[in-house]
Amino acid sequence: MAEEAPPSPRIRQLAWLVWIALAIAMSLAVLPNPRKNSVTPEYRKAVHNWIAGEPLYNMGGSGFIYMPQAALVFAPWGLLPEHLGEVLWRWTILGLLAAGVFRLTRLASGDDRWFLINSVASAAMAAGCARNGQSTLIITGLMILAAADVGEEHWWRAAILLALAFAFKPVAVVLLLLVAAIHRPMLWRLAICLSVVAVAPYLTQRPDYVTAQLTACFENSRIAFSKGETGYWAQLFGMLKVFGLDLPSPVQQAGRMIAAVATLAACWFSARRLPAARDAFYLYSLAACYLMLFNSRTEGSTYAMVGPVYGLLLAEEWLGRRRTWPTIAYIVAIVTTVFNYDLALLVVKKGEEVWLSPFLCVLVTIDLVRRLIRELSTLNFEPPDPETVYRRLKSHDFGDRGPSGT
Repeated sequence: MAEEAPPSPRIRQLAWLVWIALAIAMSLAVLPNPRKNSVTPEYRKAVHNWIAGEPLYNMGGSGFIYMPQAALVFAPWGLLPEHLGEVLWRWTILGLLAAGVFRLTRLASGDDRWFLINSVASAAMAAGCARNGQSTLIITGLMILAAADVGEEHWWRAAILLALAFAFKPVAVVLLLLVAAIHRPMLWRLAICLSVVAVAPYLTQRPDYVTAQLTACFENSRIAFSKGETGYWAQLFGMLKVFGLDLPSPVQQAGRMIAAVATLAACWFSARRLPAARDAFYLYSLAACYLMLFNSRTEGSTYAMVGPVYGLLLAEEWLGRRRTWPTIAYIVAIVTTVFNYDLALLVVKKGEEVWLSPFLCVLVTIDLVRRLIRELSTLNFEPPDPETVYRRLKSHDFGDRGPSGT
């Protein structure tokens, strides 16, 4: 590994300017017509329907497809005047994403050039998602911050962040379940935080209305999931369908379960063998890659969630390992993911342009697993220091992470 450059406030400021420039650009893009190419009108409508006690779901598996809690957490923006709410929403989701990118990069290096590279890569991959106003960006930031807090044993803060991410979008359940299964101190804290999320709707509306909306949410989600399995979506099975391999639903479900167990096993070994910072990176990265490949309704813009992973791997190859071909490969992966639909249309017909992003994500996932195996196999397993042993005994966490982890 190459030596790190000393901290550079100028480079760090340039990295933050990348995010500010993107936020300004997105604000200017939505001001003329806030409802064009945007999902936030559905969020806003759900907020007002909730307040009025009207149905949230169209029962067609489209429109507002999240839990009623998503309407509650979006209310601070949904109740503002439309133009102001749209602009502030995009500043919020990009601000939290930028904070997550900064935290994730710092887990790997204090070199501000790494943060700049990851900012450029992540911002490029997030631009489309930000233009649409998708809550994917806010849960990405929350999930990264939570993973970092888990590594540093800030259990309560991590639990609150994960519960909030889950309220915005249920796909955060993947990271939530991984953390609950691997880190015992998180289990009861997550149970308390999720109980608050579950009860919150009943504190703001009539019990019969809330129960009816929760029932409708379940049915609408089932319809949406079914559409995800049968249509062309930017996930693994959608990619295989483009290639002529249309797998039946039971086979897809089995594939998801096998991948879930493999992801859990990889994160389990990472948590117990790697330093805390490296474990947090793998925890988030493997969870995000699983979501991209196995969530039935992944879209091209959803790959903003793995932007910080691609960006950090690029920085590691470019500045850390100084390897030319892997650096070029990750630059190509990032640029190709940004323009995935246009490039995919060069080889498939319209409607099937969903294969390129998942194809690249499969390759990145393989690279992540290869890196993890290599790091696990080269560790020198020394017993943890007495202070670490005492802390684990006190928190009832009996993992055997290496001496540099916590």
